[in-house]
Amino acid sequence: MANNFAALIKEVWSTNLQEHLRKEFVGNNICNTKFDGSFIGADTVNFPRQAKLTIGTLTSFNDNLTEQDIVASNQTFVLDQIRYFAFRLNIIDDIETYINPKNQTYVDAKEGFANEMDKTIFGQYVNAGYVLSDGNMETATNGGTTNPIIASSANIYDLITAFNQKLDEVYVPSENRWIVFSPKEKRLLNKSPFLTRSTTDGDSVVRKGFMGEVDGTSIMWSNNLVTASSVKHAVGGQGKPISFASNLKPQIFVGSISESDNFTYQVKGATKYGVKTFTEGPDIVTGK
Repeated sequence: MANNFAALIKEVWSTNLQEHLRKEFVGNNICNTKFDGSFIGADTVNFPRQAKLTIGTLTSFNDNLTEQDIVASNQTFVLDQIRYFAFRLNIIDDIETYINPKNQTYVDAKEGFANEMDKTIFGQYVNAGYVLSDGNMETATNGGTTNPIIASSANIYDLITAFNQKLDEVYVPSENRWIVFSPKEKRLLNKSPFLTRSTTDGDSVVRKGFMGEVDGTSIMWSNNLVTASSVKHAVGGQGKPISFASNLKPQIFVGSISESDNFTYQVKGATKYGVKTFTEGPDIVTGK
């Protein structure tokens, strides 16, 4: 009789990986995942949309009304991001470590997938509808105009209020606003009295990157913000304008022992996903 527990190992590993990945995945806080599973064919997400109504003006209620067409469109995005890992175990490694979430290989896989997903999500800064730059600050930090902002303990609160002013000016709803900062701004905010007074969490930092609130805005942090041309781009917005979907959740694949001259087999993991900003974009991008 030949026992093969590979299927059980795969199921336990994959379940644990997805459970723990959600706790590390900062971008999950700002992404709309309602399109998970809404695929055309193998890897294209279908997003039917209706154009917004426009408001007209009358000089009298006797005037004829001009009707507008309701325009529907179908937008799509492709799941074009594939990530993987692979390593080899022997039968003793398997017995001692295979479902332990604290095992280093397991931790590496969890953090690796989360980091790759976050980098893709925060890369959506290029699709932002509005940009917050040094010219928006009350006092210039880097020459003003469209130069990137240099955040400091003296101006970090002004940066957040400038973000909210920008959203207010374009009629973005005040609820569910958020900003994702880098570790530098995290340190500045941890010392700020505004964070302490504005959140029930005080100066504590909870899991998944959430720090608290300032000026009614949820503050999160991530080490995976994108740096381009020596500028690190923080991403902020309202609601969940960035959509994330995957047709292959992070899965573990365990091969059976097939080597004729040793007791090893391959363990590998993979995921396939895509990201797109369907609205105006993450409404603000702050360059620092």
